[in-house]
Amino acid sequence: MPRHRVEAAFLYKFAAYVEWPQGVFSAPASPIVIGVAGADDIARELEHAVVGRQVAGRPLRIKRLDGDGLPRDCCHILFVGRELESGRARELLSATSGRPVLTVTEAASEQPRESVINFLQGEERVRFDISREAAERNGLRLGSRLLSVARQVASR
Repeated sequence: MPRHRVEAAFLYKFAAYVEWPQGVFSAPASPIVIGVAGADDIARELEHAVVGRQVAGRPLRIKRLDGDGLPRDCCHILFVGRELESGRARELLSATSGRPVLTVTEAASEQPRESVINFLQGEERVRFDISREAAERNGLRLGSRLLSVARQVASR
């Protein structure tokens, strides 16, 4: 199976293992929005994969993030792909730091400080590292099942 399909599946499944702070969703059936920047293949895959799916009774929506800035409350999960120019990637990650957003990257070298989850490059299968510090800074609680399947969980 192509890597982008596996990463897309992980992205929407991550939502089941994240607890967002109270008040993040305006209503019990408000959608979980996954923003995607710098990864058209993953965005396309997600658009097909989430049709009819729900997590905790919430539908899933995909939002492609093109252009400048990051609209306030634009998404609950932000995926920053490796195709995105590094300055724009830093801008997006900086804009979500301290906000209730699960940030997911696929950085080639070390995991960006603002990234909660980073897909590892060069691995035979899709694996990822988690930063508890970034999750806590964003007010997110990660489930133990998610933590247990990470390659590495960094606390600080």
